[in-house]
Amino acid sequence: MLEEIVNSLVTNIDNIWHKHSKKVNITKHSKAWWDDNCGKDLDKYRQSKQLEDWKKFKGMVNKMQLL
Repeated sequence: MLEEIVNSLVTNIDNIWHKHSKKVNITKHSKAWWDDNCGKDLDKYRQSKQLEDWKKFKGMVNKMQLL
């Protein structure tokens, strides 16, 4: 009985992992400090083309590179 429960739990965790994980390819150009906020700020600038959005993005990049 306990073995069946444990096997079911392992199967469920494995299924959840494969459903929600994503494959990440690390290359020599990858940035360890890049996160979702960087991507969001860059997308915001690309859509608006506003200088203020560019400055916000560049400020975040500079801050993240120093960490």
